Amino acid sequence: MLRTFDDVSRLALAGGRRRCAVPGAADAHALEAVFAAADAGFVEPVLLGVADEIRAALSAAGLAGRPGRIVDVLAERNPAEVAVQLVRSGQADFILKGQLQTRDLLKPILNKEVGLNDQGFITHFGLMQIAGYHKLLAMSDAAVIPYPDLAAKRQIVLACVAALAALGNPEPVVAALCAVEVVNPKMPETLEAAELARLSAAGAFGPARVIGPISYDLATSAESARIKGYQVAGAGNADLLLVPQMVTGNIMSKIWNADPRNSLAGCLIGARVPVGLTSRSASAAEKLNSIILCCALSPKPPTDS
Repeated sequence: MLRTFDDVSRLALAGGRRRCAVPGAADAHALEAVFAAADAGFVEPVLLGVADEIRAALSAAGLAGRPGRIVDVLAERNPAEVAVQLVRSGQADFILKGQLQTRDLLKPILNKEVGLNDQGFITHFGLMQIAGYHKLLAMSDAAVIPYPDLAAKRQIVLACVAALAALGNPEPVVAALCAVEVVNPKMPETLEAAELARLSAAGAFGPARVIGPISYDLATSAESARIKGYQVAGAGNADLLLVPQMVTGNIMSKIWNADPRNSLAGCLIGARVPVGLTSRSASAAEKLNSIILCCALSPKPPTDS
């Protein structure tokens, strides 16, 4: 069981240093995070953007002269395109979003000819250390797929379950969140949750177990489940929250982020490599956690023979 981000850090360090490409690197929080990660032995920074702007940002952050590769990208060019090229050519192991719009990050990643969407499905994966919860809690897409239908939710579960397995949890409890814990035909998400639970019982997600429809309190509190008489194995012990829509996860994560006791990380999964994805306003701590998460999910770099 992963209880804190320290556990993820140990897993990430076991794989050796990764090369972290940061498109839009002239960003104080991204620079602070990537060099903190470098100091701790997680990464080698690869900074992409207008070189003079990156150097100025490094100087302003007190990081001038620190070891790291700077890749000069013309102002009129999307630096995420260059980051994708570096990954494809074996010069970077994963990407961290810097100071650029999410749509500009995604466009080259999703390019059918020269992008990183090898499996044809990319989603967002959040990992959170929430005050009062007994272990790390993952959450499904809060940034990419606005209104997933049943087919998309099935793919989201598969992708997130694979990520959790890579983090050492091959048998997660997946809580298909709804406002209520009973099927209501007027609430389509409850029908989809029930179908996902049925598919899970039939083995569609391997050893992972989907429960739902289930409300947040029942998913994360065994006492609440006892009081309400919700007698489903896994209630109160969720490893992954499957949110019904992107807006649900987005709002929940920003509420949690306002509490300094909580720690969050976010990345894209399903692409050739993980992609650290947080809000441009995210703290350096959240970006650092996202780097660590990407390291833990990245394939181990080949060693020199």
